[in-house]
Amino acid sequence: MTSSPPRAGRVRRNSRADIVTGAIAAVLVCLIAVAVVAGWPPLRAVDFAGAARGERSGVLYGWWAPLWATVSAVLGPVTLRVAAVVVLVWALFRRRSAAAAPAVFVAGTILLGGVVPVAVKALVRRPRPEQALVDALDSSFPSAHAFGIATAVLALLAVLAGRVGIRAWRAAALVGAGAVAVICVARVALAVHYVSDVAAGVCLAVVWVVAARLAWRALARRVSASSAAPG
Repeated sequence: MTSSPPRAGRVRRNSRADIVTGAIAAVLVCLIAVAVVAGWPPLRAVDFAGAARGERSGVLYGWWAPLWATVSAVLGPVTLRVAAVVVLVWALFRRRSAAAAPAVFVAGTILLGGVVPVAVKALVRRPRPEQALVDALDSSFPSAHAFGIATAVLALLAVLAGRVGIRAWRAAALVGAGAVAVICVARVALAVHYVSDVAAGVCLAVVWVVAARLAWRALARRVSASSAAPG
């Protein structure tokens, strides 16, 4: 069945809004990356102040590093990917369920998105802060933790829009924003990331989720056209 004109117009408007949002986020990621590589003094000052504050707190408070390390583990990429695999398996067994397709979108966006920060890290190759309170592999920019939780939250909010009431969606958005903020604070508090790393991770997640939404809509249109075509 083809989309009705009002629905088609709404889809086009949503796609245009997504493209604008993704473009702005992409520009922000590029600007942050250029500032990091160029060593822009104001950004360096903020970054090094954040890392130094995390190191001082870790020395002063015995609970500091364990607390933020636990937060990083609970809301980290590994936990999110395990949850995504569980959701994906559920969706495959419940293919006829109305929630199956949105579940596949969320799980797929999380799982496929894992390569995005890895690729950017390989390009930028920024060393970790020397003050790091815990061990961390690979380079610092961008934060995979910030990218991962922001991707999960944005993908979930995308599928909830129009499926739940506005109050429920706003409540979910508030909880999601809190989760993103907490993981960003955790990574800076542990001094394993600079402020610019987590900011870039969140912006990069916006770019990725927008790309995933556009690709998902294109796939849905193709499937709809194929099913509507005469056999």
